[in-house]
Amino acid sequence: MMERSHLVNGRFLHNLDGWTASGGASYHAGAGDAQYGIVVLPVGASIVQSFAVPHVRSYTLSLAVKTTSGTLSTGQATVTIRDGQNNIVASIDLSGDAPAWSIQTTTLGLAPGSSYRITLTNVSASATIYIDDVWLWPVLNTRSDLAQTIHRKLAALATDASLSTTANGAQTEGDYTDAVDAGLRSAGAIDSETDLPDVRWLDATTVDIALDAIEREMLKRLQRHYATVVDLKIGPRDEKLSQISKHLASLAGGGDGAASQGSRKVVTRKLIYQVDDYEL
Repeated sequence: MMERSHLVNGRFLHNLDGWTASGGASYHAGAGDAQYGIVVLPVGASIVQSFAVPHVRSYTLSLAVKTTSGTLSTGQATVTIRDGQNNIVASIDLSGDAPAWSIQTTTLGLAPGSSYRITLTNVSASATIYIDDVWLWPVLNTRSDLAQTIHRKLAALATDASLSTTANGAQTEGDYTDAVDAGLRSAGAIDSETDLPDVRWLDATTVDIALDAIEREMLKRLQRHYATVVDLKIGPRDEKLSQISKHLASLAGGGDGAASQGSRKVVTRKLIYQVDDYEL
């Protein structure tokens, strides 16, 4: 299962194999960007596929969507998943606009023993809708989860440097996007077909490896940030901000001292005071 998906041909490579198209839905080789095959949905068109899952667990459904013009309103385009008894398991409104692709993800619980059916429909949007990279797979941690975890660990360091996990254009995890990419590569979480980092390839044994690598990347970024900061002295107030860069280098494994050796993990221990430490 090279695509790491319980859906067949969710990237629409060369055709719509695996999907049943109706209402004028069609395959297109691309949309003048990095997509290598897409499905085109004019108003009233849809594509359908049946699938099954092997385990009872939470699965992540992800897809890329955009329109030829305007912005999708609630109910204009939907994804519906039904079970073998035709009960609706999930009904999702798609959001997107022109000209950028929007990645939409949803987590839902599924179980084996039923043949599910997923339907993507342009219900009423007058603009043509493009769909690509539809996949369904259990994901331990999303890219956002990884970024948020490291942001919390960095705490005041991240806040003082104005780091943010808010998406900004192609930086889907804000200031952490490049570090997340590097962390996934360090953990071997790479799509073998595209050679791109992908959270679907993370498992329980590699999540910590990815988190450690992301933290190191962000510490290096913070080191470069604080390398340009000068010490301040205003009246009785004296801040040795230049020392922060040196300590960050050690934490990131790029400086002198024991912290640059071994696993490069930071160990925090509680301080223990003795009577000799005080003058009575």
